[in-house]
Amino acid sequence: MDIKLIKNKNLVALVICFCITIITANIDMKDFYMNYINADFYKSYELEQVLYEIATQSVYTVVGDNASEKMLDYKAEGRNMISNYTTANVFVINNDSKEVYYNNISDIDKYLKTVTESYHNVYEINFKDKTMYLLNDKNNKVRVSTNYFGNLAQTRKEDVTTYIAIPFTSDIIDMKEININEPLYVKYKEFTKNIEYANFFVGCKIIASTIIITYIITYYLLSKKDILNKIFKKILLISLAFIISLLQSKIYGWSRLYYFINTALLYLIYYFGFKILEENSKNNIHPKDYAHNLIVKLTSLKMNNKKIYTITKYVWIFIPLTIIQVIIMSTYDYNYGLYEFSVYTAPLLSIVLCVISIFIIKDKVNKIETIRNGIDKIKNGNIEHKIEIKKDILFDDIVKDINEIGETVNIAVEERLKSERMKNELITNVSHDLKTPLTAIINYISLMKKEDIQPKHINDYVQVLDKRSQRLKILIEDLFEASKIGSNNIELNLEENDINQLLTQTLVEMEDYINKSKLDFIVNTPDKEVYILADGKKTFRVFENIISNILKYSLEKTRVYIDLVESDEKVHISFKNISKYQLNFDPDEITERFTRGDLSRNTEGSGLGLAIAKGLIEAQDGELKVDIIGDLFIVNIDFNI
Repeated sequence: MDIKLIKNKNLVALVICFCITIITANIDMKDFYMNYINADFYKSYELEQVLYEIATQSVYTVVGDNASEKMLDYKAEGRNMISNYTTANVFVINNDSKEVYYNNISDIDKYLKTVTESYHNVYEINFKDKTMYLLNDKNNKVRVSTNYFGNLAQTRKEDVTTYIAIPFTSDIIDMKEININEPLYVKYKEFTKNIEYANFFVGCKIIASTIIITYIITYYLLSKKDILNKIFKKILLISLAFIISLLQSKIYGWSRLYYFINTALLYLIYYFGFKILEENSKNNIHPKDYAHNLIVKLTSLKMNNKKIYTITKYVWIFIPLTIIQVIIMSTYDYNYGLYEFSVYTAPLLSIVLCVISIFIIKDKVNKIETIRNGIDKIKNGNIEHKIEIKKDILFDDIVKDINEIGETVNIAVEERLKSERMKNELITNVSHDLKTPLTAIINYISLMKKEDIQPKHINDYVQVLDKRSQRLKILIEDLFEASKIGSNNIELNLEENDINQLLTQTLVEMEDYINKSKLDFIVNTPDKEVYILADGKKTFRVFENIISNILKYSLEKTRVYIDLVESDEKVHISFKNISKYQLNFDPDEITERFTRGDLSRNTEGSGLGLAIAKGLIEAQDGELKVDIIGDLFIVNIDFNI
């Protein structure tokens, strides 16, 4: 056995438990093993079954024609059964009426001569004399009886003699090519199958025993201190496991569940026993205090391992049923009174335990529902909500963690709101502080443009200053607008507006820029007024920002589609253009502040246009959403009518 395998204690323990299970499996069937190891078919139980069936039925085949109708039916059935045994050679004589029945040879002298020479065993059964003989090739008789059915001649009392000739196994095997359902062939196959089973089981037991012995010897070689003491403990543990397995095998018998259940049981006993012994050794606990320490461990299991504690707490419901089941299985042959009591009390106990289980499950379901409702409230924004349930070891930690999550989220939200508020205040203050000096700069630049400045190239400098200051003015205004939107400090003048006219007006006012852009604008709007409740100036600003973005970022000589569609409850406006830049960003990110589609920042822009547009639309109870399909950039706006 591999040294590394020996060192893996858990794996080795599992293998040893399985080996013990194999050795003790079907221990009550030792007769089965003994009868089928190197067994002779002509002394087997299967052959005796054949002899018994032919012998008992043979009497009916010659009952006579004057018998009752019932006996005549038996006669037909008996002859039909014997005729199926085409491999065995049968001859029956009614010694009173001289009526005979045979399934092969019709003359008794020829029959005896043939079968004693060509068949392996020939039996003569005389029911009147109660004798059963085995004939040899010289017609010598040896009185015999079967092992399992005794003297077959005692089964009837009529004056009938039956001869049964059983062929050699080679002839029986040849029957496979003719009729695989021939009864004697079927019994022979059953016999060979049982031999295979017996050899397999015995072989498994030998291998399992070899593994256990090898393990003990190897452990002896690996041990360095207290060799005899360690070996004695191993043998003691294995012996205890054998005793437990023997008890288990009596309960489960031939059931295949035995292999799994017994192996698992032995391993659990080993594992928990080993853990307790190991901890006792570390803590120098005396063996006499092991029981007390085990009780302490079980009571502290609630704190140390809630999962195991919870399972143990609710599994007890099934323990009484298991005990009742074991009693029912094991007491039938020994104490019928206890067996009968167990049978009648098991249903009542099952009902009681089911009722208890229903109440327990109902309590757990109610607590789960309370927790779920609490989570929904927290999810929907009530982050200060506290979940309260009756104390329960299964849910206490979950409820505590959820309540703490709510508190943590509340703190995080407050911190974020505070940070957002401070940021908006900073932007507002900075924007306001920048406006005053910027206004002065713009005014002085305007005055400088009116003067005849020498030298002439200074005028170019003034033009650059004018352009840059105007851009800075727009940026500060955008910052100020975005700050007001972010702090919900935006003033709206909501009134009935024709959104169709407002969109057309925006396009007209930006016509010069559109004509210079080398873009083909295709506008599809209805030929009627479409009224919505909106702020005209703010909505105009939205359209202006979106069209400005299209003019900045669209691929030259491509089409731009603007569609306005009115439905029963909504007005839908879409802007579609082909981008000159790769759209490798999330559509939701582009509507955030300071986010630009041109990552290289080669184009003019603050990155606030779409953010402001989205904020203004949402402030009017509308919705703005960006979609990207390849290089197609789509802005969708929905207003309520």
